[in-house]
Amino acid sequence: MANGGLRQAALAGARWTVAAKIGLQLIIWPVTIVVIRLLEPGDYGLLAMAMVTIGFVALFSEIGLGVALVQVNTLDELVRRAACAAILACNVVIASTVFLLAPLAADWFDEPELTAVMRVLTLELIISSLAAVPQAQLERQLQFKPLSIAAMAAGVSGSAATLTMALLDFGVWSLVIGNLVTAGVRTSLTISYHGGVVWPSFRHRLRPIHGLVGFSGQVIAARALWYWYGQSDQIILARLLHASLLGYYSVAAQLAMLPVGKAMEVINRVAFPVLSRLQATQGHLRNMHQRLTGLVAAYAFGACWGLAAVAPEFVAAILGDKWHVAALPLMWLAAIAPLRMLSALNNTITTAAGVPKASTIELAFAGVVMPAAVLTGAWVDGLHGACLAWPLAYPAVYLVSNALTCHAVGNPQRVGLRPLAAPIGAAAAMYWCIWLLRAWYSADLSPLWLLLAEILAGALSYVFVLRLVAPALVNDARTLMSELLRPKAGPGGPSPEASSQ
Repeated sequence: MANGGLRQAALAGARWTVAAKIGLQLIIWPVTIVVIRLLEPGDYGLLAMAMVTIGFVALFSEIGLGVALVQVNTLDELVRRAACAAILACNVVIASTVFLLAPLAADWFDEPELTAVMRVLTLELIISSLAAVPQAQLERQLQFKPLSIAAMAAGVSGSAATLTMALLDFGVWSLVIGNLVTAGVRTSLTISYHGGVVWPSFRHRLRPIHGLVGFSGQVIAARALWYWYGQSDQIILARLLHASLLGYYSVAAQLAMLPVGKAMEVINRVAFPVLSRLQATQGHLRNMHQRLTGLVAAYAFGACWGLAAVAPEFVAAILGDKWHVAALPLMWLAAIAPLRMLSALNNTITTAAGVPKASTIELAFAGVVMPAAVLTGAWVDGLHGACLAWPLAYPAVYLVSNALTCHAVGNPQRVGLRPLAAPIGAAAAMYWCIWLLRAWYSADLSPLWLLLAEILAGALSYVFVLRLVAPALVNDARTLMSELLRPKAGPGGPSPEASSQ
């Protein structure tokens, strides 16, 4: 596909993915808030304990072959069926192991109910494994419309199931059933849009996918390291704190990373296959690295520092009084979320460029630094110390990430850091504006009205300062949004929808 067609396909994919995410969040956010108010912090703490184990083994559920199938130059039926067989067999083994060892995890965390929760959640591994190869095939073809529809339908179905169970007072099982429904609907629709099931073939064993093993091995190593440094905090706190305190931390971490996680799903869904096709053109890859860094930084610092600034009012007005302990964790974890998002972007870029080793090195470094920082912080000051460890220690991780990514794409290190300056300055001005507003009106306004005023003032101040100090970045973002909202085919060129087929 020519660069022009690839650009149109990327825009079409981004358009569908963004529309699905926004539409889904408009439904999920209200439901999530209601569920949080209905359930107890201990329910979220129990699920967090289960997901520490389930989430880790899920990293191996498609043994890195999903990414490898997207990145490889050619893909035939024999390879697809062999990959499906390997993924299915791996998930059966993993699910069986978790089922048998669940009582040991329950004893480790001293939560007897954890055994049943973990065993039921193993079903999600089997369900999702059936969609791994069809999803990779759709991503290779840049068919983001069906993937977006599947994700949106799955999210709505899962949220409805969770809310129904919560209203019926099923506690933590509301969250478990919601996860299973989401996985089931997404898998069913992905297979349907793909055109049917990819039947596993064990006839040739691993021979057809032998060439993918090296790449997938690097991907698995990077994922395992990423999960360890990202979840080590909850592993540590699960041992040191009560389930309710872990629940406060878990919900705060989930909310802090929500703007980051949803945006990175969009970026990874579209950027990875596009960047993979640009890997042979070093100049295009270097330019894309710089542009994406600036655009992602503009979004991340505005959204995440804005959430950090309004954390006290957000918790009081939206979550309710029983969640007030989560305000400070939300503030600290949201403050560092932009750098975590940018590191994830760097990992996507280096993997797409065919250098997954860079991600592995960065994540190995993070896997040593962050657990040590969180453990030290928790030992010194409990929950608050563990939260503060993130903004104190993570900047060092990002500097390593930037250096490795710039080396992989051929850019000087300053090129990766320069786009951050303007968004950080604008976000600092926004934070100061919100702080002044709270100081002046906190005694006169209810938490809800103060929250709304802070959001409005913060957004206006951020956009104003960013436009003042980085007009080119704002124009670039505005152009991108215009292209997403008003698709146009070039003269004689294909429409975005046609290009995405």
